[in-house]
Amino acid sequence: MKKKIRVGIIDDDQTAIDFLSEYVSKTAGLVKAFDELDPNKGLAKLMNGSVDLLIVDMEMNALSGMDLIAQIKELQRPSRKSRFGMQVIICSGHDQYAAASYQYDVTDYLPKPLAYGRFVEAIDKVEQYWKERHPMLKPNEQIFLVKVGRSYQRKLIRIAEIIFLEAEGMDCILWFANEVQVVVGKPMSYVLEWLPREHFVQCHRSYVINTNYVMDIFEKEITMRYLSQKVSIGDRRNYHEFNLWEMSNQFY
Repeated sequence: MKKKIRVGIIDDDQTAIDFLSEYVSKTAGLVKAFDELDPNKGLAKLMNGSVDLLIVDMEMNALSGMDLIAQIKELQRPSRKSRFGMQVIICSGHDQYAAASYQYDVTDYLPKPLAYGRFVEAIDKVEQYWKERHPMLKPNEQIFLVKVGRSYQRKLIRIAEIIFLEAEGMDCILWFANEVQVVVGKPMSYVLEWLPREHFVQCHRSYVINTNYVMDIFEKEITMRYLSQKVSIGDRRNYHEFNLWEMSNQFY
């Protein structure tokens, strides 16, 4: 199933919120996460990391759209993984801010009043970005965005062949047989969300194992099939899923 893009709307005009909400509801692939008249309250809602796309007005009494976007830019730093990759669309009746807004990498700048066709054009840009950054998982294979050096490329990854995942900063290393590694330009927590949890279990803050490849479990490490690299085990009390899996699959 396609993962829907979660949309937040911030505008101090209820009429604008109403028509944007209607556009979101009738556009496939979108779901409204929240709408907010008060930009300060809207900014607080963004902090929980539940929005993929923000649609925001430029001129608001409590906080200008430009100031809001500047604060959002801070939330988008790579160290703030909860906001990694959020896109912004400006919807405004004033075009004098358009040039300045693009320094913040906004996806599009939409005029008010907004025709639905123009809204769809903007969403097409959002979805193109989404496909590149958030590719869909399939039952047996997945195209991940893979980080190779300083650039990015699409690479076909078969889930069943992943032996374990290793966190390295904001990247995730996928380990395969014969010590083959693929570096994904996403945090391990993000990659884990898309994997079948009946097979992929976290056993350490830096490691998630595919239980189909487990050979031996020791007090502090696990040996995996086809790899000489060992996987560390954290405090079992902190990794309940792994603890339960281990207890239900006792090695005698």
